[in-house]
Amino acid sequence: MRTHTAWIKEALEATPWAAEFKEDAPVSYAMALRYAQQDRLEVVVERTDETGETQWVVRVLDDPSFWMDAKPTKKAAVELCRTMGWRVCA
Repeated sequence: MRTHTAWIKEALEATPWAAEFKEDAPVSYAMALRYAQQDRLEVVVERTDETGETQWVVRVLDDPSFWMDAKPTKKAAVELCRTMGWRVCA
């Protein structure tokens, strides 16, 4: 498994996650990149119905209102966190 201590901005912007985030939420993109570049970003993965559909949200631990992503399954959300090097907190 590949782990990241910190992302170089160019490498981060080349990830599928960044491309999708930029398209879906361009206003929040710069903030998402700042969070994603943090050394060992801590996130929480939780189930929500906030948007009217059930999904698993990856929230920044220190800013729970900020969603790094949302996936249809917990497995997909946790896998994204592993790929990106984000630490999932209980």
